[in-house]
Amino acid sequence: MGIIRRLILLFYVLAVLVALVVCAGVCLQLIPTDIWQNELKFIIAREETLMVLAGMAFASLILLTGVFTRSAKGLSLASGDIHLEEGKPGEVKVTVPAIVSVVERAAITINGVREAEASVYRQTGEMPIKVHLTITLAQNFSAPGVSEAVVNSVSDALKTVLELSNVPIEVKVNEITHAVVERDKRVV
Repeated sequence: MGIIRRLILLFYVLAVLVALVVCAGVCLQLIPTDIWQNELKFIIAREETLMVLAGMAFASLILLTGVFTRSAKGLSLASGDIHLEEGKPGEVKVTVPAIVSVVERAAITINGVREAEASVYRQTGEMPIKVHLTITLAQNFSAPGVSEAVVNSVSDALKTVLELSNVPIEVKVNEITHAVVERDKRVV
């Protein structure tokens, strides 16, 4: 759920909570009958009441659409640490930025890849993560060929560095550029 929907939900829940407290006060006869009836007549006669009701109906529709939207196959963008292994020596955890760094470095080594941007998603099941990789392809290179080479390179890097085999990797070519990018010739 995005930040906008969370804010809408916050104000919506606060409005409903206030309405429930007032209704409870009326039902328990804590608010005298003549007072709440007088206030109700005043509220109904105001134009702002219709605007508030329209806003509440709109907020209801926005929140209702959130109920029926789903993330891609139970995936959620990963953050924090990914738990890789638990054994006698202890737990092995790797931060998401470290995994992203391994993936992006492996992808950028492939001839024809100018830029790479990775996202790591948590998933349920045997493999804890899934990798989405967006690349910028150099002109005159085959997108399927480079994508296959990127998948192989990233798979090898994940297997070597993190001992993760069969990580699902999705490669998306975002842009094809004709610009020549000079790579640094330094050792890191």
